[in-house]
Amino acid sequence: MTETLKFTEINKIPCLTWNWLKMNHASLELDADSQIISEKKEINAVKKGEIIHIPLTFEDGKRYEHEHIITAEEGAEVTVILDYTSLPKAAGFSSIKTQLIAKPYSKIHLVKVQLLGENFIQIDDTTGVCDESAKIEVTQIELGASKVYAQVKNELNGYSSKFKSDTAYICKSTQLLDMNYLVNHYGPKTDTKMLVKGVVDDNALKVYRGTIDFKNGCTDATGDEQEETLLMSKNAVNKSIPMILCDEENVSGTHGATLGRLGSDELFYMQSRGISEEEAKKMMMKAKILSVASLIPNEDVRSKIEAFLN
Repeated sequence: MTETLKFTEINKIPCLTWNWLKMNHASLELDADSQIISEKKEINAVKKGEIIHIPLTFEDGKRYEHEHIITAEEGAEVTVILDYTSLPKAAGFSSIKTQLIAKPYSKIHLVKVQLLGENFIQIDDTTGVCDESAKIEVTQIELGASKVYAQVKNELNGYSSKFKSDTAYICKSTQLLDMNYLVNHYGPKTDTKMLVKGVVDDNALKVYRGTIDFKNGCTDATGDEQEETLLMSKNAVNKSIPMILCDEENVSGTHGATLGRLGSDELFYMQSRGISEEEAKKMMMKAKILSVASLIPNEDVRSKIEAFLN
């Protein structure tokens, strides 16, 4: 038995732009198995140096809902690694909700690695809150599935709290990758650093919305967001909106988006050393992913990523 699921406003941008760009939000309608396989897990970190690995394996044709609440108590530090896998041809639907609560002087490093089958659809929603001098880091790698809607929202409430994200992806064939990153600065001397880099190939579509919002009262706050996109095909489509919103005078924010192709000089250099054009493309793709994968403190997960790339 199937059920029709409708999501009318996914990854909604905080400041709307022209409707004809079709970037204000995404929408999704699909038929999914009405039987839900759900799991809710709470993690409470009280000490430094904890590393928790939660592998999630999805079966073909199933519908999944997962929720994780991760709390770092005052002064605690924890790394939580979530990796999603299935068989290469598997189909299904996955909804992931992750809530991060970083209390004063604590640190949470969240790692998400998506290696789902080529017919899976996933909605992945991450929210975070930082108290005084707390830090949240998000490392995210998107490689599989047919459609992925990934959102990361963070609230920097406390004085000198920080958010950092590193995201890498490969979007190929007819894949859709739709991302929305938003950081709200409320506390003074807060800081954000966001880096997104990846490859769009074949007939794939990638959408990226990145927003740093300096709220009234966040004096001396700083923020920087950068995106690097490598287009490997003339048919590949990339849409990007890097944005800074500001309601406070004494702040510093920068943003940028770089879009390019594999240059003829680079190809000539590699081919002169016996590397084919196809091999050169694969090398460039892997380099972007593995540079972010190096931030994951788990050798088995890094090996799993490399095996998927190969």
